[in-house]
Amino acid sequence: MSDLARLQQACTVEGRRAVTAALPQSASAGMSAYAQGGNAFDAALAACFVETVALPMKCGLAGDVIALFRVRGGPVQTLFSVGAGAASLASNTLEKLGPKSVGVPGAPDGYAALHRMARLPLDRLVQPAVAAANNGVWWTRTALSYLPESRELLQKWSPDCVYLAGPEPKVGDRLHLPGLGSLLEEFARCGSELFFGAAGAQLVHELSARGGFLREEDLRVHPARIVAPRVTEFADGVRLYATPAPTHGGLLGEVLQRLLAGNEQQATVVAEMRALARAAGRDGRDPGTSLVTAADDEGNAVVVVHSNSFPRFGSGVVLSNGLVLANRPGRGFDLQAAPGSPNAPAPGKTPPTTLHAWALENRHGLTFGGTPGGVNQLPWNVQSVAQLLQDCPLQEVVTSPRWSTDDSGKYSAEPGAAIDVAQFEVRMVAPLSNRSVQQLMRIRPDGSLQAAADPRTNAQACAVY
Repeated sequence: MSDLARLQQACTVEGRRAVTAALPQSASAGMSAYAQGGNAFDAALAACFVETVALPMKCGLAGDVIALFRVRGGPVQTLFSVGAGAASLASNTLEKLGPKSVGVPGAPDGYAALHRMARLPLDRLVQPAVAAANNGVWWTRTALSYLPESRELLQKWSPDCVYLAGPEPKVGDRLHLPGLGSLLEEFARCGSELFFGAAGAQLVHELSARGGFLREEDLRVHPARIVAPRVTEFADGVRLYATPAPTHGGLLGEVLQRLLAGNEQQATVVAEMRALARAAGRDGRDPGTSLVTAADDEGNAVVVVHSNSFPRFGSGVVLSNGLVLANRPGRGFDLQAAPGSPNAPAPGKTPPTTLHAWALENRHGLTFGGTPGGVNQLPWNVQSVAQLLQDCPLQEVVTSPRWSTDDSGKYSAEPGAAIDVAQFEVRMVAPLSNRSVQQLMRIRPDGSLQAAADPRTNAQACAVY
């Protein structure tokens, strides 16, 4: 067996209940939820909660949640829970980073909405994450790589935060986050109203001391809403379901339709569609993101994308309890847009986001998927779904060469990626070195499951028979 074949075998699992997550420990928390009698929503939430303490620079209770799901074999639906801009936004200057970039958290209401389809109580689902926070999570190579990228930002706005405390961390060092553990326990008690009381007052007090203008009344909202997906039809009854605007799910379907209609370069179509989205005020950037998928033998399935936005460590404002505040308004709105234009900041307005999830229905079954990656969520999902439309096996999709872009429009590619190297002046990188973290969950026509996780980082797929 070749090295590639062994790698593909290691990143793909089959069974009756399955979960994929950004870390082995979060995937294990999902499997523990199954062992306690939970369903796919329990497994996904348990995994998400672990990620809020193991990857607090990418997701957390002050971030946002996007999901695509189905309940007991029913129709595919989407959840959108992204917080809006503050009520006082009109009289304050919004900034991309720092205290004046912070918006209303959508995560508590989003997690609570998903929990309504779960079976286990919240206090049991947060338990693995609380234990991890109190006992200490390990700095992984992936998590540690984000620290230098954000150190200047953190030192400016949160120099005393727990992530900068002590000597320079190394891979394997422990990070204790008891404040996040306590906040998760409070979430288990309060659910979607986590920031309606003391936790919200603390958030506003610490943010205001740094010059932020979010107020307690801004936090007393329920942003989660369940809406129909954007559906794109292909030949032979193949259907793509995706989270609708203001996410990039609609762009995903439009790009794929163009690719199938002609002989165009993926990168060309993606760049053109993003330019159109930017002009229409539908573009966003969300690099600080993580992903979980889960499915069970009852017909439940879900893919959750949860995010703190840009770049990592969100706004750079970290509370004394370790909570990272997201900068969705500062990052998502166009701060140079004329008032009243589609992507101009406004009180109570929800900024666009690159966050999106999708599901592809074809003769092989229904495959749920997604990836973190900010500006690369659309390119990486385009590359993966295009391969699935060509009947590529899941294990090949998650190990295939990837091309990437960045905010400045520069490209990089692994050897063999589907991009014209000369046309796009591509910088070549080592095989499997991009930060793609594609996770796929397939429900076959017979009800059996196959799950795959991108081997480029610590992502893990787990299943039981």
